Amino acid sequence: MPRNCSADVQAVITHVDKVFTGKNQTAIRDIKDAFGLSNVTHLDDVAGALRNNLWDWQSLQPTTGPNGQFYKFCDALEVKDGKNAPASGWGLDHALKAWSSYFKNTYYSHICDGVGAEECLGTYDTSLPFWSDTSIDNAWRSWFWIVCNEVGYLQEGAPKGYPSLVTRLVQPEYDLRQCQQMFPEAFPRPPRTQIERTNRVYKGWNVRLNRLFFANGIQDPWKDATVSATRVKVKSTPQQPIALSNGFHCSDLGTASGNADSTVRAVQLQALASFKKWLATEWKPIPKPRETYSRAALPGPFKYAPQRGTSKPINALFKGAGNA
Repeated sequence: MPRNCSADVQAVITHVDKVFTGKNQTAIRDIKDAFGLSNVTHLDDVAGALRNNLWDWQSLQPTTGPNGQFYKFCDALEVKDGKNAPASGWGLDHALKAWSSYFKNTYYSHICDGVGAEECLGTYDTSLPFWSDTSIDNAWRSWFWIVCNEVGYLQEGAPKGYPSLVTRLVQPEYDLRQCQQMFPEAFPRPPRTQIERTNRVYKGWNVRLNRLFFANGIQDPWKDATVSATRVKVKSTPQQPIALSNGFHCSDLGTASGNADSTVRAVQLQALASFKKWLATEWKPIPKPRETYSRAALPGPFKYAPQRGTSKPINALFKGAGNA
């Protein structure tokens, strides 16, 4: 994220948290009204809704042009009278007005598409169909289940004493409550995600396996959940290569990103070379009985048709990856 943009985001979030944890009801209403969220009941939902702009940051790719959604957001905050803000940003007064105006007048319709603010961005109404949508193509529900049970991948406010791009009103309890609402039979109370068990079973940063290729991106917000995390030193080996590009989230999965960024392309070629070597020298097929298939019995092509008002993610691991 550009430094001026991150500086102003931090300034606004710090101010919103201060107001929302205070007792000045007029100031609270003013902020809700400014962002077009006066009808959202809970303040953590209001502040948490601002994460959507940051989730567009995750959606960036090497192919993203200047009209990418996240760049539009930062331009709204950092370009004033045709001039770019310095690295320190324009400061709270301008940033708050610019962000709230952009969110209310431009961005809200982009994420909610005619759905009311409470239905679109609120997380407390358990009667909403979002929580009970068990349609076969609801990938969000599958991802929630993994987050709630195994990985706890949450994007929350930073601990006190650290700069934060996300409101501190959003903590694990806030997001994990949504596990109860989506899977009430499995979670009669907010779950304690089995992160320790997952790391114990799959070895976490200590995993050492033959023929395992890691492809990561320097600009992926999830990088520090990988073996390329800043504070760990996992050695790359021929049997377990760790390749790091200048890419974003899932950039290595798209040939277009490889064509646009030579570092992504290098990772892709390294992966292909490793796979070719492993298959040629170390893999042996396991004979299986011959089976006969009927074309009529095969399923039709998969089609995903997202429903309106069903875009309340616990986090954005899926949100628009590669589609900025």
